[in-house]
Amino acid sequence: MMRRAFITLALLSPAAAAQSTLPYRDATLPVERRVQDLLSRMTLQEKVGQMTQIDTARLMGRDEWDRGPLNPEWMKRVLADQHVGSLLSGGGVAPIPNTPSAWAEMTNTLQRFALEHSRLGIPILYGADAVHGHNNVVGAPIFPHNLGLAATFDPSLVESIGVVTANALRATGVTWNFAPDADLGVDPRWGRFYETWGDLPELAAAMVAASVRGQQGDFGPQNVATTLKHFVGYGAPQGGKDRADAIIADADLRSSHLPPFEAGLKAGALSVMVNSGSVNGVPAHASAALLTKLLRQDLGFTGVTISDWEDVKKLQTVHKVAASYRDAVKMALTAGVDVSMVPHDAEGFTSLVLDLVKSGDVPQARIDEAAGRVLAMKFRLGLFERPYVDASGAAAAVGAGRDLAAKAARASITLLANDGVLPLGRSGRRVLIVGERARDPRSQLGGWTIGWQGMPANEDTPSVTVLDGMKATLPKGAALAFSNDVPSAPNADVIVVVVGEPPHAEGDADNPTLGLPSSDVDLLRSAVRSGKKVVAVLLSGRPVVLPDDVRTKLSGLVMAYLPGSEGGRAIADVLYGNTNPSGRLPFTWPSGAARSGAMYSLGFGLSYTTFTESTPTVDKGVLNVTVSNTGKIAGTRTVLAFGRANNRDTLAAFGKVTLAPGETRRVTLPLLAGTPANSEYRTVR
Repeated sequence: MMRRAFITLALLSPAAAAQSTLPYRDATLPVERRVQDLLSRMTLQEKVGQMTQIDTARLMGRDEWDRGPLNPEWMKRVLADQHVGSLLSGGGVAPIPNTPSAWAEMTNTLQRFALEHSRLGIPILYGADAVHGHNNVVGAPIFPHNLGLAATFDPSLVESIGVVTANALRATGVTWNFAPDADLGVDPRWGRFYETWGDLPELAAAMVAASVRGQQGDFGPQNVATTLKHFVGYGAPQGGKDRADAIIADADLRSSHLPPFEAGLKAGALSVMVNSGSVNGVPAHASAALLTKLLRQDLGFTGVTISDWEDVKKLQTVHKVAASYRDAVKMALTAGVDVSMVPHDAEGFTSLVLDLVKSGDVPQARIDEAAGRVLAMKFRLGLFERPYVDASGAAAAVGAGRDLAAKAARASITLLANDGVLPLGRSGRRVLIVGERARDPRSQLGGWTIGWQGMPANEDTPSVTVLDGMKATLPKGAALAFSNDVPSAPNADVIVVVVGEPPHAEGDADNPTLGLPSSDVDLLRSAVRSGKKVVAVLLSGRPVVLPDDVRTKLSGLVMAYLPGSEGGRAIADVLYGNTNPSGRLPFTWPSGAARSGAMYSLGFGLSYTTFTESTPTVDKGVLNVTVSNTGKIAGTRTVLAFGRANNRDTLAAFGKVTLAPGETRRVTLPLLAGTPANSEYRTVR
């Protein structure tokens, strides 16, 4: 810590040093006073720069598509001439080479340039989408995507992941994380379903709050600003099509879609990202009803609102509610957008804002309001005191957390079917593992990993594949073989088929049929036709619909979600019985794309042992239930208690208990906030 402090002081720019005696430089003063003092010294153009975010790709090479070293000419145009207050690495934008130290050196270079060209010594914020660990950097552990974490029903685990993620981000100079996702996962056909916490508002709320607490902490040197996204209703697009209009009744919006955002705001989230789509026909970026009335006035949010990628301009080009880019900027600012993720043409955006103010179409007070919120975030993060990072410590910080990632993946895995074939762990059993996904880490990492649409074919980040994990976990006396397809397999006792979806993100990941790729279905069919016992392992960020001629003939079905870089370790531990599965579905698994019936109900999940639970009782805000392990092996029971009142079910309490064979324990769980007092309670058995 002393070394980092020395580096920070040594690298202070001359402009910053000259201003060190001014009130906004005094870290002992309240943030609000520092903001007002700094605003009083800024020009209009400097304030507008704080409202502008540019992709670092614009500063690399010759244009926004040229990936090369930082270009001093473009750094001058963006950071000096336009006074841009924040940069981001869009999906796949990284230094060359993509290493932790290179990230730290890149952000230090950009920060130093910004400070040296700011007459008031204002540092920049640096943003990234670290949605399952520091997933942009080669070498970072990749945690399960949110849907898998939701299956753990363990907020403390999510908070721990938040701590690790924030430490890795801050060590590389990234101070603004565009996470956690607070969208409710309403339609599994939607391409971003795996980024959600499922369709339980109460669970999503608990997980979002935990993530915010873990990442933001007390705003120390290892914390980052979080972003609740995407406000609001983004998770309910019509037909499951990304960015389609969401038709949501006000009562449903408030009871289902708002709770995760409310919980994140109560946990102290510093920023909110706006829904790229529209709600009831009105683009969210142009909706004062959502961004000012609901978010600011009703929920009391005082932090920064930021657009998603190019979404201010899309009011003109996509939604077509603005006649010009100028009108689009006016709409967004008036509705309540503080920062525009432009992301390439800084001058194009800032010139329009300046013109709108000078013409009187946007009041100066609105600019002061937006810029002041951005400055407040910078003060809270300590950027004026600690603008730089120690590049020599980046690799250790980024590489930390692999055991935690494996723990999370183990806790997420959900056993959906088992005729006794699992666990595989007895000596002498011969297992054939089938499918290219068993040895391709991309399928278990998912989207938003190194690249936007998943890890590019020419990239590699340390991962344990399913095949790697099975080999490392193989019991003494057992046999394991691998094949890309299903041969006659005369020597195999069990065939484990690893199937799933290729990595995708956003609209490219929409799946209107909920089906697997045809090649994966063919692989399963070949396996079940062999006459052997078949276990299917699903690497998927959503429920998938398996043909009846496949599903009904499976001996075992394991939902592994998108388990991340340590997924192979976790899957092998579950298959071989080193881990007794405890994951439970955080959504209803539909029987078909029409979602007219349930194949597996919300909260479903099997174990290698058996449990009984008493009827829950409630006293003074605490739910009590007695849980018994009636099986022959130890196991962890994820207790889910629902309350029913006013013809509506709500998740009232949840928690975990680990029991030895034959052990009985009384479990006491606090009722979740908002549980109706007149509820009738039940647990999911």
